[in-house]
Amino acid sequence: MNNYSGEFNPDLDLTDLDHGLLAQYGRDIMLANHIHDRSALAPVAMQFGLEAQTQIACDEWMSTSPIYNHRNRQFLRIQGDDVSVALKGLQFDIGAPHNYLNFHYQLASPTEGYFWTSTCGPFNHVHEITNGDVGMQTQLCHHMEDPTFDATVIAVNPRMRCKPVYRPPVEAVPDRGPCKWLVTIQDDIALAEDCPYLAQTSKTLAANFTFTTLPVSSDGLDDYSGDFKRDMCLEDLSHNTLATVCKEFMLDVFLLNYACHNAVAERFGEEHLWSLAQQQYLLLAPVTVHRLRNTFGIKGDDMGAILKVLQLNPFVPREYFDLGFSRLSDTRGLMWLNDSEGC
Repeated sequence: MNNYSGEFNPDLDLTDLDHGLLAQYGRDIMLANHIHDRSALAPVAMQFGLEAQTQIACDEWMSTSPIYNHRNRQFLRIQGDDVSVALKGLQFDIGAPHNYLNFHYQLASPTEGYFWTSTCGPFNHVHEITNGDVGMQTQLCHHMEDPTFDATVIAVNPRMRCKPVYRPPVEAVPDRGPCKWLVTIQDDIALAEDCPYLAQTSKTLAANFTFTTLPVSSDGLDDYSGDFKRDMCLEDLSHNTLATVCKEFMLDVFLLNYACHNAVAERFGEEHLWSLAQQQYLLLAPVTVHRLRNTFGIKGDDMGAILKVLQLNPFVPREYFDLGFSRLSDTRGLMWLNDSEGC
């Protein structure tokens, strides 16, 4: 299938999708996580303030990125603890959606490498809604990124760190993107900031879930055990590997959402979660549905179209949630939960 404009298929599997469409879906899942983040953190800032928003953002990413980074490396057979391994992990990081964050990479040596952005969606968003406020740029590009970038590469090697070469707020320079970072391994390294909630997220069923192993195929890379590719993209993967990567991305989104809600409950009390979650989903649902319909060519407003969107919902990881769907008529349909590791 190169689109989902035809009849609703209750047994749709990700491997049924055309390779290009599956890769685009993977990028949309990555972007869905940023939509989640904007939708969740905005109500936090409005209710508890900007400092609390920074705390929750750091809690969320620092208690999740070491887990999904390890999961992705394990599945893609990325072995070792040098800088090339960290850069490979960043290429499949849910926090860096391809195209929305145009990351570029250079591996200088086993102990030194760089990544930089030619365009940065999060920075552009903050810059636009704050009319270029320097304080808000510093909140994003310093207070949030410093600890969370380090947490991601420390998952590969405890002596690895990310250091800014340049970043906002800086004077604009033609032909230079918003930021550039050095990834380095050093012996004389300072202690990293610890995340108090990493252990909690690590013990969740989602963090320890294993997807069904699909057969090896020869239509692309079945793993990323070979040399580092600075221009690696989702299309380079074999079809079955890409399908599992998409499932991993969905699980990443689920873990990050859990970690965000857990941090709010721990810092401010569980009584705030229901109203914050309601606000979050009211904000993200229209955007997510619109993007899914565009990506898959889903037309109309009948029950078939509704069920298609529910099937492709990036916030409900496939296999982790075993959902069933049935179209009864143009106005009636069923969705049910067969099983869930999380229930």
